[in-house]
Amino acid sequence: MHIVHLEDESPLREILRVALVAAVPDANLQQFINSDKAMAYVDEHMDDIDLYILDIRVPGSMDGMEFARKLRERKAKGIVAVTSAYRAPDRTELDILKLEWFAKPWHIMEVLDKLLPMIRPQS
Repeated sequence: MHIVHLEDESPLREILRVALVAAVPDANLQQFINSDKAMAYVDEHMDDIDLYILDIRVPGSMDGMEFARKLRERKAKGIVAVTSAYRAPDRTELDILKLEWFAKPWHIMEVLDKLLPMIRPQS
């Protein structure tokens, strides 16, 4: 499982890293603080990425929603989840872009319980 996590808050990055490594030990987790650096990575690996977890308010030339729009324009096949402590994006836009929404503060197990079944193969 290949995961891209865009989050500028260090404690949240670390919490997610620890939880994902425990839940999916063989995951390839790539974490970024800046949207431009994350997009440069995505440009090289998009076909292999299963899950994107994007904070909306991050440094770089685009926020998390703009990042998600670019992913969809480029036909990224992975699940895209957006999160923020501020107001939720418009529900219509979330639906059109096929994005999952998680309001902060979130409980890590709730996030994992919702996301992992979407990206793990069904047996």
